[in-house]
Amino acid sequence: MQEFSFDLPFPSRISQAVESAAAHHIIWIQEHGLLSKGSLREYYRWDVPGVAARFWPHSSGADLELGMDLAGWFLLVDDQFDGPLGIQPHRAAQIVQQLIDVVYSSPGSLPKESLTPAAGGLASIWSRQVRGMSASWQQRSARDWEDFLNAYTSETINRQIGIVPDVDTYLSLRHKAGLENVLIDLAERIGHYELPEAVLSMPAIQKMHNATVQVVNIIQDAFSVAKEEARGDCHNLVIVLQHHRNYSRQEALAETRSIVRRHTDEFLHVKSQLPALFDAAALPLSDRESAYVFVDDLQAQMRACHDWCRGSGRYSRVIRARPDQPTYLEEMHLEGLG
Repeated sequence: MQEFSFDLPFPSRISQAVESAAAHHIIWIQEHGLLSKGSLREYYRWDVPGVAARFWPHSSGADLELGMDLAGWFLLVDDQFDGPLGIQPHRAAQIVQQLIDVVYSSPGSLPKESLTPAAGGLASIWSRQVRGMSASWQQRSARDWEDFLNAYTSETINRQIGIVPDVDTYLSLRHKAGLENVLIDLAERIGHYELPEAVLSMPAIQKMHNATVQVVNIIQDAFSVAKEEARGDCHNLVIVLQHHRNYSRQEALAETRSIVRRHTDEFLHVKSQLPALFDAAALPLSDRESAYVFVDDLQAQMRACHDWCRGSGRYSRVIRARPDQPTYLEEMHLEGLG
């Protein structure tokens, strides 16, 4: 457990179905070649089931399994860019494109034998993620996946040429690179509802959505700074603040707390205005109900990120390595045929 923490005005919650879903997840990552049995002991320390059970505290069964598999897939694939791949833009772009192709293909249309473990795992996730969702929702989620995946290439370019992006540029890139937009989309799928476009596009809802993305990303940066710093990676808000504003480590961490507090204060202020805004828009009752479920999901994700990052062995144990050395649990086959 890390000593540093954030004061978030949202309750801690966790699904009671975490253990049964975890059993599925461990089998799933091995069946898809994402991790071998020999690395499971360290993987258990990450508590991936715990992060999914907190992100979607009301979920169970196949819905929670989906969230768990996506979380595990992301963490394992994300770590592959912490080695030599993370400073090879051309190679990264080719891998990223194969993954983007998955979310723009019809589920089941890509031959399994042509997919790497990363692409095959994503195909499994995507086929379940789109199940029962509208075409417009699928298009939105595919765009968010594409933005997230393309951010890997942008980060490799920065590392290769030694750029430390300024604060605004970094936060803009981080907004896409953190997966949170995808996870917010997934909240609708796991909750078996869809937020109508008329509600999703409301400025108030967009403010709350964006505040959530920023809070989740900044919290993760604060807890993972030792991990990134150990291998010389600049893609962390704490490091960016230290570099461009000449902050000490403590000053940079204090600034992350201040930024998070501003976002959560704004979130709660906008939330208090929703009833009047919905009245003014003559929003139907069913749409209001979906909107309030969505807001609750956003709150759960902010708190979940904090609680999991603070206790997960993924961040409490730092593997020291140069940018051209790997820090992942094991190398994953990312190129060519699976």
